[in-house]
Amino acid sequence: MADHRARPTVRPQRLALGVLARAPIAGTAKPRLSPPLSPEAAAELSSALLGDALNMLAILPMAYRAVLSVSDEESAVLQKLVPGRWQHVVSAGTTHLEKRLGHGLEHLFTTGAEAAAIVTTDAPFMPLDEVFEGLLWLAAKRKRALLGPTVAGGLYLIGTTHYEPALFDGVDWTSPGVLERATKRAAELGLETLLLKPTYEIDTPADLDRFARDLASGTGGPGMAVPACAAFLARAGLRPVNR
Repeated sequence: MADHRARPTVRPQRLALGVLARAPIAGTAKPRLSPPLSPEAAAELSSALLGDALNMLAILPMAYRAVLSVSDEESAVLQKLVPGRWQHVVSAGTTHLEKRLGHGLEHLFTTGAEAAAIVTTDAPFMPLDEVFEGLLWLAAKRKRALLGPTVAGGLYLIGTTHYEPALFDGVDWTSPGVLERATKRAAELGLETLLLKPTYEIDTPADLDRFARDLASGTGGPGMAVPACAAFLARAGLRPVNR
């Protein structure tokens, strides 16, 4: 699918970052959180997560940034929501995760990047400094892979030094154990792998409760500001369950 805006000149850092995003549409956004949230509230939370993630990630000195959508229709919705520093909204034309990841990395490397990574919008406390250091580590040498694991065994980040379609072919990236499968495939391809600090994603009611507790206690993560999510939780009257 074509980009929605003209491609900018790549700056000397030659680092590219993509963010997997779904349009915050009631009924399709965050379905595993409904209930306890209504479909409309789940979409509102999805929008808050997207806004906070893009604003946080925009401080990283990337040469190129893109929001990676699933369709032209969702791209049109996202285009109205993303901050100005995210110059591009790019559609993969599919909801299939492995294809979206492959398409996203292929697109990022068309900019001339020496290292590129894709992150989700669902990990509000990802270690931002460590993400940037990991990208610099990637760019320092070829045949490398950077993985950001979640505490549930998934991934909130995947980065490489080149487009490697075999990293996704035949690998299930949607079910539990994806970190183990991705690490094994990277080793089979001869990629030196670095793991970032684990964090959690907001995907289930238990995750949402943990998020509310972390925000209430201020223990979510160092320097992580999530004002849109905090405002949503306050409006929704969500309070953490006492444990």
